[in-house]
Amino acid sequence: MNKNQVLRQRSLTGIIFGVIVITLLTSGEYGAILLAGFIACFSTYEYIRMVFPKSKSKLSYSLTLNILTICLIALISPQNEYFYFLTILSCIMMGAGILNMFISFIDHKHIYWLVSIFYFGFPFGLFISYLIHTPIYLPHFWLSVLVMIWMSDSFAYLVGSRVGKTKLFERISPKKSWEGFIGAGIIALPIAWWIGNTYFNTPTDMYGISLDAIGSPGLFWVLIASAAWIIGTLGDLVESSIKRTFNIKDSGKLLPGHGGILDRFDSFIYILPFILFLLIHFTKQ
Repeated sequence: MNKNQVLRQRSLTGIIFGVIVITLLTSGEYGAILLAGFIACFSTYEYIRMVFPKSKSKLSYSLTLNILTICLIALISPQNEYFYFLTILSCIMMGAGILNMFISFIDHKHIYWLVSIFYFGFPFGLFISYLIHTPIYLPHFWLSVLVMIWMSDSFAYLVGSRVGKTKLFERISPKKSWEGFIGAGIIALPIAWWIGNTYFNTPTDMYGISLDAIGSPGLFWVLIASAAWIIGTLGDLVESSIKRTFNIKDSGKLLPGHGGILDRFDSFIYILPFILFLLIHFTKQ
């Protein structure tokens, strides 16, 4: 295909998939749970296929373990201290994935099942638990989280493609630059402040977040945007490092022009535990 055909294919896929995601998130908590379960299972599938392209037994084993992990965590209420502990543990394990880019210590061939559990099972188990046990469902909240990720990615690309010269992590992602990364934060954080103060005026707009503890809705959304900007970028690099380890361009082929589900949701998966930690921490105040 020529460049115009590729662009049309990519645009069409993005529009269709975007409509599906937005429809599920806005349809209610069950739609959001369905979307989360789909991303968790398909990301697990793509990850195992990268590590073991032909092993059906390891794929079945990992999918079973992740589904079991998600179901067990989903039984725990966010008001339970164990949920808070599991959220912190999930954040630490995501940090281990980031550290592995600098000091390689994770052997995917031998502990693929454990990586899969902490990469997909824990974040989505915690997310689904929060959706199930929280009395209200706020679709605009989760859509705004996706907007923060989209802003970070888009501004990093726009700034980096124009003035980017210093490679952020050339060994893993040659196209990312420090200029694009810093530019994304400079632009996205003030917009997040404005979104928070404009559209999230009360604690009920943010799952009962204590404004006395956080200061203002704008500051809370700056924290979320910071997670999308910094941790989301690192999460994208973690997924890229796995693909480079196994010499793979895309995690899958489900989304023509975009790659796989993991390619599209790597940042969202990575920031989920941190978003949930912020929600739990500031509602405990």
